[in-house]
Amino acid sequence: MRQMKVRVNGRDYRVSCAPGDEAKISDLAEYLQAKVESLGIPANTPVAEAQVLLLVGLLAADDLSDRMNEIEALQAEVEQLRGEISRLHHEHSNRVSTYETRAAQGLEKAAARVEQLVARFEPV
Repeated sequence: MRQMKVRVNGRDYRVSCAPGDEAKISDLAEYLQAKVESLGIPANTPVAEAQVLLLVGLLAADDLSDRMNEIEALQAEVEQLRGEISRLHHEHSNRVSTYETRAAQGLEKAAARVEQLVARFEPV
């Protein structure tokens, strides 16, 4: 595990992370800092650090909840599209089968007509 320092709400924190995760942890800390700044708490306002971090956690959880709802909606849309694809595939297969049947019937009629014509013109 690697140790690194991140800064959130004006305070440095040491965190452990897997090698290669430093950039991700840094990006997450920047995200949290942006949430702190979105609270709009003036610098001289005495607010408990735990309360600020709680509010930031709630904002982050709200973002996560929104993304999860979006994912669920997209998954439902994917399932609906899969059903539509299945329906269209089935419909297409039925049409192809109908066309094949009609083509076979047409060929049978044509073959019978050719046989009739050949029989008419064959010397007896």
